[in-house]
Amino acid sequence: MGVKVFDYNTGSSQPIALCLGFFDCLHLGHVRLLDRAKDIAAETGIEAGIFTFDPSPATVMNADFEGEIFTLEERLYRMDELGVHIAIVAHTDEKLLATSPEKFLDNLTNSFNVKAIVCGSDYTYGAMGAGDISSLKSYCEKKEIKLYTMNLLTDLYGEKIASRKIRQYLKIGDICLVNSCLPLPYIIRGEVVRGRCDGHKMGFPTANINLNKDKLKPANGVYYTNVVLYKRRYPCITNVGTHPTFSDYSENVETHIIGFDGDLYGKTITVEFMDKIRDIYKFNSKEEIAAQLTKDVGYALRKFEDDKIRTQRNK
Repeated sequence: MGVKVFDYNTGSSQPIALCLGFFDCLHLGHVRLLDRAKDIAAETGIEAGIFTFDPSPATVMNADFEGEIFTLEERLYRMDELGVHIAIVAHTDEKLLATSPEKFLDNLTNSFNVKAIVCGSDYTYGAMGAGDISSLKSYCEKKEIKLYTMNLLTDLYGEKIASRKIRQYLKIGDICLVNSCLPLPYIIRGEVVRGRCDGHKMGFPTANINLNKDKLKPANGVYYTNVVLYKRRYPCITNVGTHPTFSDYSENVETHIIGFDGDLYGKTITVEFMDKIRDIYKFNSKEEIAAQLTKDVGYALRKFEDDKIRTQRNK
């Protein structure tokens, strides 16, 4: 279906139930907000939407920011899958981040036909996060906008499901923990570009992804992944990082799509990360690395079959 994207500075007359936040990775807590907005939209005959930033406010506020869990393109891709098809995107700069809480809401509600707002109970907004739920409630009452606040979603340990924790899991390469916080697997989405072609020469051709500069990738390693091409799901192994066996210490993301034979150059693909297989090693020969890649492929195929059986049982 696709997502209709509106610039924060333009506006639309489309009546919407709007989720407020950043939604940098659409984790399970975010999905609770989206589901509430979808329910409101269905009950009132309007559309559900989200407000988000591009790039992350942290890119302006924090010089040490390591990247976004999901880029804007990836967020829109996941939004579409989760059934929300309107996004209001604000371009992040110092002027926007200096906007007062009331001015921020005025710009939003004067430009867009916001009928309802959905947000978490810890939501803050405006310069320095000075706006909170109390001020938002007063504003919505004045504007006759319905406000729905949702309690925070916690994990098995009673801790808030938060992007901060997901970042920590990504940095150590624990994809299983990352995915436990998400409704759908962690993804890297990008255009396929030409690489060294060493994998092709060994019988393991790879699709090399042009990684967005703002993207936070997982820790370097070899991962079991999936790719959907032409409505078919394929098991894959994906190398994130360097290639020391070939004396190549530049970092990239390249995926061997098991059982697929086709030209993907110039096409955009979405790689779903399912599990980490191993760290990256320097092998003594091409024969050694080919033997290891054969083992990696076997692991991915076994996991892929297990996933299919589990999915069928849960239907």
